[in-house]
Amino acid sequence: MAACPACLSRNSGFLVHSDTPLTKDILGVGRNDRLTPEGDGPVILWDDRSAWIEEGHFYGMVEFWDRYFSPRQWRFHRLERPGALPAQLPDAVEWEWILENRPQVWIDTLIERGAIRMFGQPIVELGSGVQAHVIGYELLARGQELSGELIPPLVLIREARSQNRLFHLDRACRVRAIQTVTDRPEDHVYFINFIPSVIYVAEHCLETTMAAIRNSTLTPRQIVFEVTESEYVADLDHLKSILAYYRKNGFRYALDDVGEGHNTIERLRYLEPDIVKLDRKWVSGVHTHPDRSEKAREVLEVSKEVGAIPLAEGVEEPEEALVLKQMGYLWQQGYLYGKPAPFPDVR
Repeated sequence: MAACPACLSRNSGFLVHSDTPLTKDILGVGRNDRLTPEGDGPVILWDDRSAWIEEGHFYGMVEFWDRYFSPRQWRFHRLERPGALPAQLPDAVEWEWILENRPQVWIDTLIERGAIRMFGQPIVELGSGVQAHVIGYELLARGQELSGELIPPLVLIREARSQNRLFHLDRACRVRAIQTVTDRPEDHVYFINFIPSVIYVAEHCLETTMAAIRNSTLTPRQIVFEVTESEYVADLDHLKSILAYYRKNGFRYALDDVGEGHNTIERLRYLEPDIVKLDRKWVSGVHTHPDRSEKAREVLEVSKEVGAIPLAEGVEEPEEALVLKQMGYLWQQGYLYGKPAPFPDVR
């Protein structure tokens, strides 16, 4: 009988032994995370081949391990969070038992039903005056209940995180986005969101995404991978390695919400994105608030410095659009140009 996800305990878990090193990438933790018994994180690394893993985190990694590594050669013992390794361990658990008894969660059911719907919000380029023509779309995911009711993206992400299925949801949304826009205009660009904190090894975790692109009519130049939830990324070197993988394969990438929170000017300089999205906080009322205008100019200058295209998001008023265009924000996005709307369903 599969365990109920809500019943998973932070003190219950598995002791894992491997004959080869268990790197932080394999364990699904950040490279700067401290994996000591004194911490309260989901992983305790006893030595380079032995780790205790919290039950929820463990089950979230099962599919990743089964696909890319050799977990049948590892040894697993069910064990409460230990302060020290016990002298005597409980009987080992077989990998096949783990596969058969892992929790079933509604996020998995949603993915298996293909119940992810993509909405698109126009991205425009301004020409003379404030005339705008659509150059592409940001693709935004929604879940769909059997009743047809839509599940907002923040609810999807929150529940996927609580169920340790964020990697699976993020991957499914990327693939769905690609399937949705294949066979659409070749001169359009499509912004596809991704959550970097769930990508452990780019070559492995993005394999399904790359296969979907190869099976589509899209060219790499049409796709812009947009970093979301970057506030959860403590290891910028790891994030930059993911972005380098995208760029090596011919794709562009965008940094979202620049100028607010963790997406500072320093981070912009370090990550060198192809497109910089000015946070809506500095867009709203930019024509009447000097501090917002000053921040918009600062982000614009650094965008030029790193060779990125500046894009203002959250544009709602014609006055905002005109002032931003005069600054140099020729790419814009917001309710002024269109709210997110569903794309035709693609199966």
